[in-house]
Order: sequence, then structure tokens, then C-alpha cells
Amino acid sequence: MRWALLASAAACVGGFGLSTTDDMYTIDTGADLVFTVRRTEPPGMTSTSIGGIESLLYKGVEYTEEGQRDSHIGSGFDWLYEGITTVAVDAVLIDDSIIKVTVETPYLIHYYIVKKDVTPARIYMGTYWSKQPNTEEQIRFLFRLDPKKVPDSYPEGDVRNNTGPVESQDIFGTENGETRSKHYTNQRVVDWQSMGVTGDNVGMYIVRGNHEMSSGGPFYRCIRVQTKDEAQELTYVLNYRQAQTEAYRKGTLAVYTFVVTDGGEPDAAIDYGFYGSLNLTGYVPPSGRGEVACSGVEAAAGVRHIAGFSNDNGQYWAIMDAATGAFRAPGILPGVYTMTIFKNELEVHVQEDVAVTAGQVTELPAFSVLAGDPSGEATIFRIGDWDGSPEELRNGEKITRMHPSDVRMDPWVASPFVVGNTSASEFPGYLFKAVNNDYEIHFKMTDAEKAGPRTARVGITVSHNGARPTLQMNGWTSSIPSSPPKLPTRSLTTGTYRGNNKMFTYEIPQSAWTADEYQVLTVTVASGSDGADYLSPALAIDCVDLLRGEPATQPPKTPVPPTPAPPTAVPTSAPLTLSPESSAGTAFDAFIASVTAAALVVATVL
Repeated sequence: MRWALLASAAACVGGFGLSTTDDMYTIDTGADLVFTVRRTEPPGMTSTSIGGIESLLYKGVEYTEEGQRDSHIGSGFDWLYEGITTVAVDAVLIDDSIIKVTVETPYLIHYYIVKKDVTPARIYMGTYWSKQPNTEEQIRFLFRLDPKKVPDSYPEGDVRNNTGPVESQDIFGTENGETRSKHYTNQRVVDWQSMGVTGDNVGMYIVRGNHEMSSGGPFYRCIRVQTKDEAQELTYVLNYRQAQTEAYRKGTLAVYTFVVTDGGEPDAAIDYGFYGSLNLTGYVPPSGRGEVACSGVEAAAGVRHIAGFSNDNGQYWAIMDAATGAFRAPGILPGVYTMTIFKNELEVHVQEDVAVTAGQVTELPAFSVLAGDPSGEATIFRIGDWDGSPEELRNGEKITRMHPSDVRMDPWVASPFVVGNTSASEFPGYLFKAVNNDYEIHFKMTDAEKAGPRTARVGITVSHNGARPTLQMNGWTSSIPSSPPKLPTRSLTTGTYRGNNKMFTYEIPQSAWTADEYQVLTVTVASGSDGADYLSPALAIDCVDLLRGEPATQPPKTPVPPTPAPPTAVPTSAPLTLSPESSAGTAFDAFIASVTAAALVVATVL
């Protein structure tokens, strides 16, 4: 049956159109790409799913494998909600120029959309849900492609020829001691606009949309690809349970696009303005959105700062201008948002009640975030940077790409850190209760510095299994602090250090200092739980320091937010367009034309 369909599809390549059989819809894009969507599920076949893409034919070459799973949301549209298998599929030709395929379940609707003769070939997509799926507790679209036809991908996710699981059933070892997993193909959402796999004269990519319906903010690390013997799994994550710090969102159409090229990376500027005429559930056009802008923010130099906006209904961000701190965040759904300014990934300022109105700009007055930046404090020593990341510490540049046990890792058990002699890159980025606990820091103090109590600070980016740091200063020992927020899954071993940033402070009494040349500070991972090796309670370290005086850093939350200027009207008739990230970020092209202040930078919209 498959080959008959392929022959029929091949015969109509090059001619835009929609054809129908009892079992399939066949869509010809008019741009060398023909694909089929299942209308029914053949009896006894477990690899198929109603509404899934059964075939992808590009320039006469089939890029899926017969007998393998279709391409669709998760494990299939009929397996999203417990006890619900009802799926309806419909396709229509609109004005002889657009084909819309609708896959509908009681709580989730997915669209495949094609515009006539658009090159490179595209399948525009959209997913709307009114209820979070409860079988897999996540929403991700998987394109299952033939790995022999598109073999070039992210090597970290190539799990073929493995020697068996290293952890769970999703992290694998190799004969040379390296590790592989789909998790290690991750990248922060703020840092990518398209991802894909390639082969001979072909590239298959997903260009992400505004990501407003996702959770986890701009630094959430999404898996992208898993290469197996039977399939090259190209994955677009709409929301994901792994190391999730937020509640899931719902209620607005999430947009994204599958693009097929002759190998090169596609233009990430995708115009979704035509969606407004297609009666798509949950779609909000540019005229139904507003924006937030600020003429300048005083912040630490040399570090990227991002303005994030979030509420229960959406998440967005804007990359601030490196020189002025100015930003513009367009394309935001109407509502009241919490604005968070991030120094790299560390929250240094929080402002509540930022109101956004459709068709208008909320102008914020210039402000400073320096008071909330811990780096401004004078210290006796500081190890690392207060930036919400362990990247500058030992193994910090590797931890998102491999398992902690990987042979490419530097030893986690390190020599004591000697302030003034040891570089930050030697301080372990992760501390594990069962691997490298009780890590020592040796440092000198002057008599003046010993003349009173001092404050020590330990910043972490995530805690696993109830871990928190306790300190021993020579003979003095701190109390055990309360546990930080717990994530629902693994984190440190699956390629992410991102969690809920937390600073622990410790008041060290003057009696703790000794007359010795070096003072010894020991950092211990405390937890009532246990675990073996790298699944033992653990911490991802951001920064450790000892202050000279009383801490002056203010909490990032401002008690009285600045009053926004009266909203300014903005054009709302332009189509919704997502543009590639430049030095100023990603934005809606529809709003770019309205930017008149040269200092304002257009930025990423999630």
C-alpha cells in the first residue's frame, strides 16, 4: 500500500494540490516536497497514528522508512490523554493557494499548512491545547526521518552502536568511554532559531516560533535530535517535563515551521501573517498584541543582560543593548507581566505589574539593576562569576554535552582550591555528595579582615535530591539551611544546570578565624537523601565568595515598580513575522518598522 501511495505522490510532484484516499491526504507543496497525512489507522499497526505524517518525498526521494513510526506529536495524537483515542482529520484547499490539514482531539488541535509554490519547501505548523496531555506530560513534535538519507546531525545525540545504558534508558555509553544522549543535543532557546539534520543536497529543519506557550524561560534547554538505527528523530519541544521550573501554559496557538532545503540552513524569518485568514483556533494576530520598551538600563558591563516577561499565559524576552541597556520586546499578548532582568542567567531585578495592551507600547523609564547584582560587593575572595551559570568552573563547558562520568571530563575530585594560586576553572562546577563532597578552599586574611564577623555566600543554579550547601570555617560549622525548590526530574546528569537560582548566606563569627597563614573553608553537600555516584544529592555552583563588609546587595525584587508612561499606539496591520536572532535578538518584523528610537534593540520573543 505504501508504495502505491508513493508512486501516486511521485507522479504529482511539482504540481501544487491536495488529493484524497480513504486512508490518506496527500499534499503537494509545489516546491518539490510531497507529504501524506493519515486519515485512518490500519488495523493491527502500532507504528502508525491518525494525523501523523506517513511519508515525506523530496525531489522524488523518500525520507521516512516504511514500518517505522509516523511523525507527529509525542507517541501519537490518539495517545495524548488517558482514555481518549478520538482523533479527527480534515483537509481543505483554500482559494487554490493554501492547503490546511486539521488534526483534532478533544483537547489538542494541530495544523499542517502549505502555501502554494513557496520555496524552500515548507510545512507551516501550529499546535493549540486547552489541557496539558497527561500520558507523557509534555508536548513535542517528532519528525522521524531516515538516518541513511539525513545522517548528519548532532553527534552528542547519536546513540547507535552504544554499549548499553549508563543511566536510566536514555543515556548510553560507548566503547571509548564517551556518553551519548538526546539530552546532550540541548541548547538554550535564546541561542537558536532553527535546528536540523542534513544529507546529500538536502537539509530538513525546524524553525522555531515565538515560543510564548512554552515554559522555562529563555534559558530552558530543549532536546533537539536523537539518532537511532531506525530513525533520525528531529524534535521540536513545545513544553517538556525535564528540569522544568514553571507551570505549563495553554490557550494560544504555538507556531513553528518545517523547512526542507538543498542543505543550507533556512532563513529564520517566517511570515505567519496569513494565519489570520485561516480560522485557526488560538491564533492571535499582531493587532492583538502589544510591546514593552525601555530607553536604558544601568547594568554591569561585559555581560549580556536579558529582559524577560512572564505570566500564566505567555513568556517573552528582549536582549538588552550592550552599550545602553535599552530594549524593546514586541509581540506580547495583552496582560499583566512580571519583568525579570537577567545577568546572563541570574536574576538581578524583578518588577511586578508591567501591563501590556494590544496595539500599544508600554514605555518604561530608565532604571538601574546594579543594586541587585551580587558582583558589586567588595570581597576577600570570589570564585566564579555571579551569572547563574557554572560555565567558567571545572567541566563547566562540558556539562551540557556529556554525562558526568564521561572520560572527557576532568576529574571531579580536585585538589583544594588555593585563592590567589588556583584559577576558577579548577573549582568543580558540580559538587556530588557521593563523589567530591567536602571541597576545601584555602585563603589568607589580614588582621583587619579578621577583626570582625564576615559573610560567606554560595550561589547555586540547581539542586538535585534535596541538596544544599553547608560550610565549615576552620573549627566552626554552619547550620544546615532549608532545601531549595525541588525539580520534578533529573537535571545535572541530563545536560542542564538550569533550575531555580538561589544564594545561601552564612554569618561567620570572628571566633572562627585562626592565626594560621591559611584559613580553610569547607563546602559540604548536605541532604537527608542518598544516591549512588552522580545520582547522589548534588549542586551546580554559580559562585562562592567571602565579603569584606556587610552585604549591600538588595533583593532583585523592587518594592515599588516604576510607573510606565502612557502607552503609545503602534501599527497593528503588518503580518506576524519571526526574524532570525542578530546581535540584538529575534523579533516580529511587523514591529521592526515601528522602531524609531535608534538606541532601542529588537529582541527575541518567546
